[in-house]
Amino acid sequence: MFDFKFDWEKNLNTSIESIDVQHKQLFKLGRDMEQLLRMQCIGVTDKQLLDIVCGLRDFTAYHFYAEEMIMDEMSYPKITKHKQFHKKCSDYIMQINIPKLKQEPATELRKIKEEVQSWVMNHVLSEDMEMARAYLAYRKTMEAGKQRTTGKELEEIYGAYVADLDVSRVYLYRDQTCQGRVAVVFKESARELCRLSTLERNMFFADIAKTAKTLKKLFAPDAINYFDSEDYSDRLIFHVIPKYKENGTYGVPQTLDRPCLQTDEAQYDKIYQQLKEALR
Repeated sequence: MFDFKFDWEKNLNTSIESIDVQHKQLFKLGRDMEQLLRMQCIGVTDKQLLDIVCGLRDFTAYHFYAEEMIMDEMSYPKITKHKQFHKKCSDYIMQINIPKLKQEPATELRKIKEEVQSWVMNHVLSEDMEMARAYLAYRKTMEAGKQRTTGKELEEIYGAYVADLDVSRVYLYRDQTCQGRVAVVFKESARELCRLSTLERNMFFADIAKTAKTLKKLFAPDAINYFDSEDYSDRLIFHVIPKYKENGTYGVPQTLDRPCLQTDEAQYDKIYQQLKEALR
């Protein structure tokens, strides 16, 4: 095998911080293997070997997910090729024969190191760099085309900021005809529901569900309506709207088209404090 050292250099940076941090972790695992092999694995412990295997399994899980999320976001045309490579690497790591590695650590660990070296040479230094350049160009285009909505501007649109949840922020709508009406706003700008990764989407809907559950507990509505808007600002918004039979809002569609009725300040503040305390 060609002479290769897992030494991180500046030219390995992709300029995508999260990806570079993860690549550095792979290089650290590579250095750990180099050190053990330099000693011909004399005195190596089962824990040292398992730490390397578990580290590689963790890496393939979170790093490949992170890269695929980035490629999904920009609709990268070579994503299929990347996913195929990612699966090949993940399958290799998951199929490492642990008992054999313990019995013949030097021989088996050398095979693993050489496999990881091939990842770096054939993928990280070429395909990942190409993907990173495409993503940076995509982000530059997105930032040039859209002005990021500030927190203050979101409050002007949706009402007072109430709380931060896992991936979203909750704003209390100025019109409280439907008591407890809020906007749950995805934290990242320039997002569409169809562009979210499975994990992001699940976490976003978990935030929405948590908010709805809190509204039911506080205000006991007869139903809760939901609708989203992707063209009202540069954020993905879900409106969560409690509906009440007693005030005639039940069964009546709520949209952004009708004029916003300002709620009495004292009543608005009371609802705000209740919700803020409940979502703390």
